[in-house]
Amino acid sequence: MTMPVPPAPSPEMRSEGVPGAAPPRPESPLNESHFLMIRRARAAQGVVRKASRVAAWDAGITLTIGLAGILFSTLVSWSWLGIFITAGISGVGVAGLAGWDRMQDGNPSAATLLGFNQIVLMGLIVIYCVIQMATFSPAELTASAGSLKGFGDFGSLGIDSALTDAGPALVRGFYGLIILLTVCGQGGMAFYYFSRRRRLEEFRSDAPDWVRRLFRELNI
Repeated sequence: MTMPVPPAPSPEMRSEGVPGAAPPRPESPLNESHFLMIRRARAAQGVVRKASRVAAWDAGITLTIGLAGILFSTLVSWSWLGIFITAGISGVGVAGLAGWDRMQDGNPSAATLLGFNQIVLMGLIVIYCVIQMATFSPAELTASAGSLKGFGDFGSLGIDSALTDAGPALVRGFYGLIILLTVCGQGGMAFYYFSRRRRLEEFRSDAPDWVRRLFRELNI
């Protein structure tokens, strides 16, 4: 004789808390307008994430160059100018990390900070190049070349006079090229960061605090 199978609890039974019945499934507290906010914020987040990656790489490279320059200027070739410039570059790298942290949260102030940071970096490099051009001494270059005695007599080869004549032009050309590349590179990066501010403001308007927290909690 088979025992009858009890019927599955009805929704009414589940809602009344019948023993053994599944707990009632709570309704979503989000409505369609909330889901629309999430979709719009998710679409705008792509720009924020890309700018954040750029800021992270930029800050890391700048900080590495600055710290390496400080070590070189203190341990290898002592130079007050080198220490001052590389310390400033290190400061730019630290400020870049702060900008990167703000960028991750979609803070529009990150774009302004990072943009001006690039202008400061450009100014430091340009100042260094201008000082190097202004203080260049052909005699020092000739002395440095003459120290390479293993390669022959530079005086008999006429290299001393060639360095004296062409040295200033070569130095101005070298540092002038660095200035040009710096203005194009750092100027372009500054323009990139400044142009992200409008995108960040759009992200903030499309993503209220609770949506940004949702993204952080879910690591998306």
